[in-house]
Amino acid sequence: MNNVMPRIVFGSLLSTLAFVPVRAEPPKLPVPAVDQSAVAQRGYFYVGGKYVGEPGKEIMQGQIYVEVLAPKDVRRPYPLVLIHGAAQTATNWMSTPDGRKGWPNISSSKATSST
Repeated sequence: MNNVMPRIVFGSLLSTLAFVPVRAEPPKLPVPAVDQSAVAQRGYFYVGGKYVGEPGKEIMQGQIYVEVLAPKDVRRPYPLVLIHGAAQTATNWMSTPDGRKGWPNISSSKATSST
């Protein structure tokens, strides 16, 4: 009998909490958004590579990922080509850690394609 009363109280409190309205904040972006208004087209493709491994468990090796940003108003004949290295990835070029525009977006605003 001593254990029954706390269960009843706890159960009634729990059922009361189920009907309390909850106000939630709208979700925030996980990273700052960058203005893309100068970019006309954006795309990507892969170059090279070969499949290696056991049959049925092959993986692609030796390929390169290329991302292209083309400005709305092209004023220069040649693209800006950014090549990363030292175990880095292309995301290092896309923006700064504090959310400012990266080199591809800056070059698009200056009417230069970047790859």
